[in-house]
Amino acid sequence: MIKEVSNAELIIVCYAKITRRVIEVGKNLKTILKWGVGVDSIDIEAPNDYRLPVCHCPHYGSGTIADHAFAMMIALARKLVPLVNTTKNKGWIWPDTSREWAGTDLEGKTVGMVGFVRIAKKMTKRCTGFDMKIKVYDPRLKKLPVEWHNVELTTLEEVLCAADFVSVHAVLNRENRNLIGDRELALMKPTAFIINTARGALIQEEALINALRQKRIAGAAIDVFDPEPIDASHRFYELDNVLITPHFAYYTIEADTRLDRECYYSAKRILKNEALVNVKNGDALAALGEPVRWLPYGELPYVLD
Repeated sequence: MIKEVSNAELIIVCYAKITRRVIEVGKNLKTILKWGVGVDSIDIEAPNDYRLPVCHCPHYGSGTIADHAFAMMIALARKLVPLVNTTKNKGWIWPDTSREWAGTDLEGKTVGMVGFVRIAKKMTKRCTGFDMKIKVYDPRLKKLPVEWHNVELTTLEEVLCAADFVSVHAVLNRENRNLIGDRELALMKPTAFIINTARGALIQEEALINALRQKRIAGAAIDVFDPEPIDASHRFYELDNVLITPHFAYYTIEADTRLDRECYYSAKRILKNEALVNVKNGDALAALGEPVRWLPYGELPYVLD
């Protein structure tokens, strides 16, 4: 990376670590562009120090990822994965007095959103369509806009205590790494489930494994891990109350195409010295006296052609 970046004007990155050393040698760099949303693989303080914009692609897959999180929630509630596998392996299953295979309804249940950004808002729309109640924790918000009148903004503790399903959508940063650990998981109902399609490091892995193993919570659905990838010997695979997907929440035919187009559109603007779109650290650069020409965020502030 250090060798290749020395003459580069633009870095387009997905999973690779962009360290301060990489940025230091990139004397001709105009921008770092993330092919995706989260920029936690970039040492974000270094671009700020070098007055270097970091752009990302936040619009392509919010609904797509919300679909995956919602599908995981249904799968947990109705025990779909073990039910399908057992039926395939053992044949027809009848209900019995143990209620081993009895699911739980979604209607009337409470969903706790940890973080209330684009994906969480899409997830909220899906949940309210199923007549579910929504509680939200997001420390950046003092109040919610009037269009979210059916959503209650509250503390993390209240979200965890009240929720039947906790859906994690926070942006990973230095302040909220391991946001949910032993203490937080202990607040959840023993009948509750937790779903994480954001970043693995938001939930302390050892604490989650212990809570699942001891059945202190009913189950979990996880699409993201820290670090990635995990191998077949990982302890998550030993648990019968966890549903795992390999960071695929964003991955549909349509979303993958939109991501390519969004990234390409941004790259063209960068290399043509046009006003940038989706500058992740624009406010930080402005505070440092380095105003960047960039278009404000919106649901979709440009046409991807």
